[in-house]
Amino acid sequence: MVFRPAKALGMLVGIVILITILSVDALLVGSVLRQGLGVWFFIVLMLLMSSLPLISVWLYWFAQFLLLRYHIDRNALVIACGTHRYVVPLGSIERLVRGDEVEASRGFRGVGWPGYMNGRLRLKRLGWLVSLSTEPLQRQLIVVTETQCYGISPRDPTEFLHHYVQYRALGAVAAIEQGVERNLLLRLPLWSDLAFWGAILVAFVANVALFGLIMARYGALPERIPLHFNAQGEPLRIASKAWLLLVPGIGAAALFVNALLGAALHRWERLGARLLVFAALGVQAIVWSAALVVLAHGRG
Repeated sequence: MVFRPAKALGMLVGIVILITILSVDALLVGSVLRQGLGVWFFIVLMLLMSSLPLISVWLYWFAQFLLLRYHIDRNALVIACGTHRYVVPLGSIERLVRGDEVEASRGFRGVGWPGYMNGRLRLKRLGWLVSLSTEPLQRQLIVVTETQCYGISPRDPTEFLHHYVQYRALGAVAAIEQGVERNLLLRLPLWSDLAFWGAILVAFVANVALFGLIMARYGALPERIPLHFNAQGEPLRIASKAWLLLVPGIGAAALFVNALLGAALHRWERLGARLLVFAALGVQAIVWSAALVVLAHGRG
């Protein structure tokens, strides 16, 4: 039997927050389009880019909220919340307690907004509570086990309790362990490979720093600058300074493609995946050298 929590308030607040973030981004996009290339263009563009991880994280949290549901049968209560499933065997449940009968001894830690709570808090005499609910603590149904408590909020608590008593009386048909099941994607060794992510981070910072350097000097450069040179340092090609933006662009493209291929390859060939991102890091060194040469001749 599947029970879903009431989500109207959480949905409304979540959409308002998302619209607010997107509105700020729209203002930043408008500002970027009005800015001439230079330091302020770089600053505003970085503010816009920094909001992209925020939007991604928010969409992840919002998806967890939308997918929140409670499944109960003769074997267990399963709290499904996006990429995680909390499995509570019915035999391990000591009792069910109303939220207004408990008191928190330590504040909530986790993700939450009006209409949604996903996190932990400590209860007096009961220990840690994992709250996966669309209601505040006082209106939650507390599932108490020996090692952990769970806060849930089925839309119809009376019907939920009826099915709980019925299934508990029938008894389990399979042995199930209490715990948390994570999505297969989250269990990939890719996420714990510090060398892989460290190389990506260094390459990304190097690429952003190069773009910032070019933007800082862009206004002082002449409209046409030498881009290619022979072995003696003599210019072979003179073109618009806008072509200089292609240099960090090449570095960014190499980082994106190699990181994507490395992530896809990592599960089967970790060394090959690392080599791809370290190669992207090497590309950053090359484009930095090329950009410095062009900037030096452009200033002269």
